[in-house]
Amino acid sequence: MRKQIQDVIKQYIREELLKTRSELRITQEEMAKRLQISTRAYTEIEGGKYGCSTITIFHYMYEVCPDLQKFLSGMREVLDQKKSDAA
Repeated sequence: MRKQIQDVIKQYIREELLKTRSELRITQEEMAKRLQISTRAYTEIEGGKYGCSTITIFHYMYEVCPDLQKFLSGMREVLDQKKSDAA
């Protein structure tokens, strides 16, 4: 179950990064700078190859995220859905 939850979180964050970058109309390079990671690392996160580190998620939440409450409630929704699907 832990691996499944990790996958759900990884996918949710990936989708949020893509959506935010699109809304801000910035490049992958600019998003990487805002998250304080390399462009390559950001590209691999966005492409689904890797997940974000905790510090990258915090940079997103406090430096980039347009609506922190919406981000957190959205994460809660996908986690609650995953739990109910598993039950």
